[in-house]
Amino acid sequence: MTEQTLSKALSPDQLAAHAFLTELRTRITTQPLPYQHGVESTALESLWKVFDQAREAIKKNPGCQEFAATATEMLNVTLRPFTAKWHRAYEEGRLKSRDGADEFRSELKELQAKLREFAAKMHEMAYGRAERDKLTPPALPAEELKRCFEDLPFGIAPGSSVSTNDCAKINEHEAQEVAARRMNQNASGTSGANATGLALSGGGIRSATFCLGVVQVLAEKTLLKEVDFLSTVSGGGYTGSFLTRRLGEGAAQAEVAGPRGPDPEPIRYLRQNAKFLVARTLKESWSMVTATLAGMLLNWAAPFLVLVVAAIVAVNLREPLSHAPWLLILGGGGAVSILALLIYGWALRKGRKATKTTGGVLGTCLAITILIAVIWGLKAGYDCFHDGVHSEWSFSKGTAAVVAAVASVAPAMIRFLPILKNSRVRKLVVAVCLWLAAFILPLLAILVFYLLCAVGEMSFPPAVNGAVPSHQVTGLAILWGIAALLALIDFFLLNINVTAPHRLYRDGLAKTFVQKETSEDDLPLTTINPNQTAPYHLLNATLNVPSSTDPAVRDRRCDFFMFSKHWSGSPGTGYFPTSQWQTNGQPADLASAMAISGAAVSSYMGLGSMPTLTALLTFMNVRLGFWIKNPAKSSGSPHPGFLCLLREMLGVAMSEKKRWLNLSDGGHIENMAVYELLRRRCKFIICVDGEADSAFGFQGLMTLVRHAQIDFGVRIEPALDGLRPNATTGLSQTHAHFCRIHYADPKGIGLLLYLKLSVTGNETELIKRYRTNHPDFPHQSTLDQFFDQEQFEAYRQLGVHVAEGLFSPALMSETEASQAVDPTASADPTRPGTIRAWFARLGGNLLDPERA
Repeated sequence: MTEQTLSKALSPDQLAAHAFLTELRTRITTQPLPYQHGVESTALESLWKVFDQAREAIKKNPGCQEFAATATEMLNVTLRPFTAKWHRAYEEGRLKSRDGADEFRSELKELQAKLREFAAKMHEMAYGRAERDKLTPPALPAEELKRCFEDLPFGIAPGSSVSTNDCAKINEHEAQEVAARRMNQNASGTSGANATGLALSGGGIRSATFCLGVVQVLAEKTLLKEVDFLSTVSGGGYTGSFLTRRLGEGAAQAEVAGPRGPDPEPIRYLRQNAKFLVARTLKESWSMVTATLAGMLLNWAAPFLVLVVAAIVAVNLREPLSHAPWLLILGGGGAVSILALLIYGWALRKGRKATKTTGGVLGTCLAITILIAVIWGLKAGYDCFHDGVHSEWSFSKGTAAVVAAVASVAPAMIRFLPILKNSRVRKLVVAVCLWLAAFILPLLAILVFYLLCAVGEMSFPPAVNGAVPSHQVTGLAILWGIAALLALIDFFLLNINVTAPHRLYRDGLAKTFVQKETSEDDLPLTTINPNQTAPYHLLNATLNVPSSTDPAVRDRRCDFFMFSKHWSGSPGTGYFPTSQWQTNGQPADLASAMAISGAAVSSYMGLGSMPTLTALLTFMNVRLGFWIKNPAKSSGSPHPGFLCLLREMLGVAMSEKKRWLNLSDGGHIENMAVYELLRRRCKFIICVDGEADSAFGFQGLMTLVRHAQIDFGVRIEPALDGLRPNATTGLSQTHAHFCRIHYADPKGIGLLLYLKLSVTGNETELIKRYRTNHPDFPHQSTLDQFFDQEQFEAYRQLGVHVAEGLFSPALMSETEASQAVDPTASADPTRPGTIRAWFARLGGNLLDPERA
């Protein structure tokens, strides 16, 4: 039948319905828009074209009264309100953001259901019978999502760098804790399988407040009770320790919820004490200043003792060394070094096995020659000093000493005194002080050595007109007396954990995040979570082992150290009952573990250590790190002192086998706090990333991906383009990414929900205003630990906004795949009830099919 014949056989209404239906059916107008694919702005443009298509059908088919009435009603009553509402969002560019378009997608889904009903009517009008179009298959097949939710037993697997014996002990206790918490909280979960882990990243108070907002939403959604393991590092540990203290002692989830206010009492207390490094009174301020200075002076007793002993040796050897043939000795050393070099070159050319031996001989000869040159240079300098060339104390020397003292003290003082509010200025001042100290302090040390030598050659009181006083004391005796006093301090009084800023840092954190309003009690780790109502808490730290010979940690110069209720340790040291690990002679407590996990600035910083600065940072007491005694080495002093300080300055004898172990911020090796959750093969992991990452290089996440691949064979392949901000607007498309975790040996699939500190443009006006006034928000420097109320609230509300976006109707809409995994429909789609149901809906809407 020709088109002309067909037009004569059909009524105008049928022809108009046929033409309009042809356009309607072949566009996105009536078909689902998968969250994984499609562009919202293009979908809206397609809806606008429906008006043109209806107009064209009416114009070409005069007399189509029924079609015109039906189509016009649909256009004006159903479609126009939607297109009018979203036109402005389209013009403002909000539909280019995936998070900003969540509401659009949700309303589009409802509209499309109505348009499909309309299309069925059009089909009946055109062809005399109603017929519905088949829907486009979902982006993710149901069977593929079901495979992602197959049961996964949790626990540390032998071979994951943890000994089989340690695995068994740790797994037994942790499985008991998880089972008890699930029962006490009436939480879901398969026995021994499908563990849920919540990881709170490092980033100081910035990360703590961002994580707090996320946690409040999880608590408000009653999902916090579903979390089995809470893994924290650095700033995330602040909020994690707060949760452990409150929830572990039986507090209801509502007491840590209230994301939209008003604040429950624990949240109010936390907010009011967020400036944990700021003194509340003049007395506290003066106490912080004096404690910092006193600790620094006590620490200086160690290097000063070395200088005094060196001066004593120099005074006793000065006369013999004065007659030594230095040029001959130095020339001989040089000649021997040249000979060793020739032999080494000959052995290297011949490929002899003796290359290693000759190389060692060459290194020894060079070291001895350099040492001879240094001793000769120091002696020559002292001769000049002794002969009076530099014997007079001049203004320039005094000025240099003052500058050196100020440069030495400033970095430690700035950490605790908010004398410089602007973090950039504070960072600049610290850098300038470090440079000054690095240049002046070595010169000042040589000058002090010469002065001590001069004192050692004098007598007090001096002879007058050749007459020697009857009670004269030699300078050498004075040096011996000073050395004895310093040795008493260094070997019997000095505890470098207490003299370091760590103590003030720890006490400030404890008052805010661990202690309650009416108590100042310490909380031993072995006593946390007594009611087994909180997640099992893993506090991550870094074990600094620059001297280790273990191939597993030699390149990293550090290892993963963990504190928990029952077992603490690292793969290198082994794991011991937490009761055997002590801090300053006392059982390890929650506040100390939290502070160690957050020791961001220290002489040794794991992967970020700067060997050229360790001695300088140690001398200036810029040391939030902590020395802890190895339970495997029970003998010796109960406190780290002189030898530990020298080891820290020189980077020698620092391995996992030593009696004293140096710990610092867990972020120095892995800043996402996810590593230990992967070690335990958690099925569902929520990672809250609050680290400073203004360039969006995802250093923390990529470091985790690398470690997981190398150490466990775990493969994570995130796609992060949606999180990277637009170069012009500085806005990201989304706040979160959802991806698979591919476990190995045995194989299994987990799911990772990654939440990034970011802005997409659809935040509240409070957040937008703060960002306008502070363009570096939300990645302000971690040096800024002095949050005021506005800053605290901006980061907390951003955390709330990010978390609530993950419960939007668009993301919580059921798909064929999610229904196959979790067929039970929640009465409120934005409150899925369980982590499994939540992840099933996220998976159905966010996961792409696996690549073949």
